[in-house]
Amino acid sequence: MKKIIIVLGLVFCGLGSLWAQYEQHQVVVRNIAVPLRVYLNGSFVEDITRDDIELYDNDQLQKVEALYLISKNEVARMDAERDYMPYTSRHFYFLFQILEYNPKITDALDFFFSNIFQPGDTLQVMTPMKNYTLSQAALKSKTKEQLVKDMVAVIRKDTQIGASEYNNLIKDLKRMVRAISVSGGQTSAMRDLESSDSGGLSGLQFLLPQYKNALIKLENLRFVEESRFLQFASQLKRLDGQKIVFFFYQREFRPEIHPRILNNLVSIYQDDPNLIGQIQDLFQFYQRETRLNIIKLQRAFADSSIVLNFLFMHKNPENISGVYMREQSEDVFKIFTDIAKATGGVVDTSQNPDAAFQTVAKTVERYYLLYYSPSNYVADGSFHQIKIRIKGRDYRLYYRRGYFAD
Repeated sequence: MKKIIIVLGLVFCGLGSLWAQYEQHQVVVRNIAVPLRVYLNGSFVEDITRDDIELYDNDQLQKVEALYLISKNEVARMDAERDYMPYTSRHFYFLFQILEYNPKITDALDFFFSNIFQPGDTLQVMTPMKNYTLSQAALKSKTKEQLVKDMVAVIRKDTQIGASEYNNLIKDLKRMVRAISVSGGQTSAMRDLESSDSGGLSGLQFLLPQYKNALIKLENLRFVEESRFLQFASQLKRLDGQKIVFFFYQREFRPEIHPRILNNLVSIYQDDPNLIGQIQDLFQFYQRETRLNIIKLQRAFADSSIVLNFLFMHKNPENISGVYMREQSEDVFKIFTDIAKATGGVVDTSQNPDAAFQTVAKTVERYYLLYYSPSNYVADGSFHQIKIRIKGRDYRLYYRRGYFAD
């Protein structure tokens, strides 16, 4: 039996070698599909033809072989040498990274089911706690109002549970900062800490390490795992049709000691090297760096032909005596703004998530889908950059910026 297995193994190895030789000599032809949205003065342009488009793949001009105008999930017009029979089904994904539920989200969901969602579309809702898929059974048995009500209940519950530890840390940080700031670290200003996790410990030498540890915990809670987003992009790459993501992210503020107070503490405790060292650690900790590979994420999402729309939910900072509320979402804002641009998505910032969603959602209703076969294609795993321009006019264009030649 062992001999048979060895012989079979040698046969398959030989076939693999012959196949590898065949692959080295065959001409690789790959069709690239690119969703394209064209706007002029805020309005979608509906009369674009193949001849209007200049498309470059790694700076080499390519021939656009087919152009489809898609309305919702149907082909409205075709301009093509041959029919590529594109998939026009739509897969919607709602991602929520919020700290408190905003009632306007309910209105946004109502608008989605009333105006955007069509038979044949799919929907997934992703919260920090769990992922939910809208089943066909629910679509058939429940009204639009019931679907919205169910989604709101899930998002509200998961937001409350998922953000509870984060929000408790924010409360503790506010108490700590206020105690430090009121009188430059005097122990008489620390009574309001007795209800927090500090157990009533007095003295700046105890409070500063507690404050720093709370900041570290907060940063770990809000850490965005690069691997999870890369896995998400990889999974969606296998899907045909439009993959449309709406990412709701709420603006964050971190309670910090005002720089003026820190400078005062340095002056007061200049003869205490331990305290000075702790204060200097805080100065360094306030300098935050992005831990994600932005280019890697941009390319992964563009390659998967995902349209990521980033809805940044703006809110004003609290006005708390003795506490400097510093925005700490600027890192996430930059990352996902760049990803949205790389995928042909839209970024909207607003205090009203319903208004923002309606603005963004309308951009997914009509788009062009073009096809081309790169003349310079080699399956070497490299990333090919796509650049598109429309002849004769300065249009605003949204499209994915490239793909991997794999």
